[in-house]
Amino acid sequence: MSKELAFTDDNDVVKYLDTTTAFNLALTADGVAFDLTNAKSILVKIANDDGYIMQQTIDLTTVTSPLGGTLSFPINQDIMNTLVPDDYDIEVWVTMKDGTQAIFPSDGTLGFSIEENLMSDTGEVIPTITLNDFQQQFDDLSNQMENAVHNVHKGDQGNPGNGIKSANNQYQLSDSPVTVPTGGWSDTILATTDQLPYLWTKIIFIYDDGTTKEINFVSSRGDTGSQGPIGPVGPQGKQGNGLVVRGKADKEENLPTTGNNQGDGYLVGTDLYIWIDGSWQNMGSITPDLADYVKVADMNNALNAKVTDNHDGTEQLNGVQVQPYNKLSDTIGGRNLLLGTSSAKVRNSSWQNFINVDVTNLIGTTLTYSAILDITKCTQGSIIVSLTPQNSSGKSIGDSVSSNSIKFGNVGKAIATITIPAGASNLSIVEFANNTDLNPYVGSRKLEQGSIATDWTPAPEDKVNVSDMRKPASDVAGIEEVNTKQDKIGYTPADDSKVVHNSGTEEIAGQKTFDTAPIDKTTGHPYITKDGVPAVSDTLADTTKDANFMGKLQKSGIDVATTTDVSKTVNTATANMVDTTKPANFTAGLQVNGTDVATKDEIPSNTNTNDPRVDKLIRNLTYVILDMTANDSSIIGIQDSLINQLKQGL
Repeated sequence: MSKELAFTDDNDVVKYLDTTTAFNLALTADGVAFDLTNAKSILVKIANDDGYIMQQTIDLTTVTSPLGGTLSFPINQDIMNTLVPDDYDIEVWVTMKDGTQAIFPSDGTLGFSIEENLMSDTGEVIPTITLNDFQQQFDDLSNQMENAVHNVHKGDQGNPGNGIKSANNQYQLSDSPVTVPTGGWSDTILATTDQLPYLWTKIIFIYDDGTTKEINFVSSRGDTGSQGPIGPVGPQGKQGNGLVVRGKADKEENLPTTGNNQGDGYLVGTDLYIWIDGSWQNMGSITPDLADYVKVADMNNALNAKVTDNHDGTEQLNGVQVQPYNKLSDTIGGRNLLLGTSSAKVRNSSWQNFINVDVTNLIGTTLTYSAILDITKCTQGSIIVSLTPQNSSGKSIGDSVSSNSIKFGNVGKAIATITIPAGASNLSIVEFANNTDLNPYVGSRKLEQGSIATDWTPAPEDKVNVSDMRKPASDVAGIEEVNTKQDKIGYTPADDSKVVHNSGTEEIAGQKTFDTAPIDKTTGHPYITKDGVPAVSDTLADTTKDANFMGKLQKSGIDVATTTDVSKTVNTATANMVDTTKPANFTAGLQVNGTDVATKDEIPSNTNTNDPRVDKLIRNLTYVILDMTANDSSIIGIQDSLINQLKQGL
């Protein structure tokens, strides 16, 4: 923006000591009146060829046409007391309410002049006289002056002067060119800034009588000037002594010591020696150190390792996504804190899968979660992973952190890093599918310390699966570790000389054959095969003959009875059994409930059958008969007949 300054009435001249005059100024920007409505202050600065002289503040209330960009600069008595007849340059500095500042004009300055008045030089009108008269008057004036000089009397001594004893300069920066700053002053000059563009200078005069007086000046940092013209070309320098290699020497002691010029050189092996100021100086080997040079093969290999920016905070190296590593801030853990993970991808059972991890002992620790997310079969949506620290009540603590997003039709590694805040006891990990038409496949889940996601490895507590056996050499147990663990095993490994081997050469019906028959470790007998029993001992049972047990035959530790044992026991048991085909003869007597039963002969013949005692006797006898015959169906039919006969006999 080009800013212009001009006199509205073309009046740029004023008589010295004429205090009724004012300069009327017009401010424009790119030819349009500059709006002074939001002006905070207006300063008119004046200088001449000797430098800056003064500034005058314009009373904003006197700006009658702020939209027109015009103002009046009165030439008052104070200005006339400062300025003398001369040519001057003028600038107008406008500070706006928003702190911006405009200086008019942009190019150069606006000039004005103060001219002398008639009183600036005094004199008298010389009348017309003859030459003789002039000579006479001149002689008279000379005599008067000479007499006056001889007759001058010495005057009284004046009062002692009050001179300046010392002066002290102090400095302070300010954002205002009008108001003297009230802060602390510095004894050294300060450099202005964009916020404090004005440098105030305070000069403290100390007089001989001890009194002081302060004077303040203000200056501002100007705009950077344009580059000055290129200076003239300097004179041609003297011809220098170039390096001249004169020859070689087998060692330093054999270098020539005479006839050498400044700058002569000799080679001693690969070292270059130069004659400088009367002696040889070793400048070092002239053979380059090829260790710092890149070989063609290395350059080709480096060019083949293509790195691609994915524009999502990650990069691809040879087509594989990697996480950038900042050695100043990033850290690497590597140990998987999640149990039961696998490199195999499985489909989540829902669109939002939760994993909770105890982080009570990980306060202040930076953790990184990574997983391979696969939605190649989806036709819409995306997946992200969210990490949220929680307290013991399940309430979120601090901010959640989200991973990079995997869009539908793609597979990639989602990575999220979080620092566990104080008060957290659980980290909630959520694999979140957003508007997908299928649940995602997820694998290679890993939570590790540090801010870098490393390749998946199982947690040390997990058993190693066959699919996880492809490990780096650093993860494979050495023979010492295997021997140490084997010492803790409760069995002895098999002796190779005593185990069964197959021949490895013969096959019968697709089965391997053995060089020798398998032997039972306890008995030393061969195992029975489907083709027969090996002829090892005659004591083995022959299934085609009666089994003859020379020892005892037992069941559950009890001897099994033989045929003889059974017959003897049966005969003994049946010897005392009642023969139902003969009358029962109780030689020891017959009792019922401990009372002897009466016989037929003991009962009188004329006994009254209505006697209750007879009835009791009959009942007792009937019970005996019933007990004896209860299990013999052949005599059940004669019970009633026997009872009737007893009654008749009685």
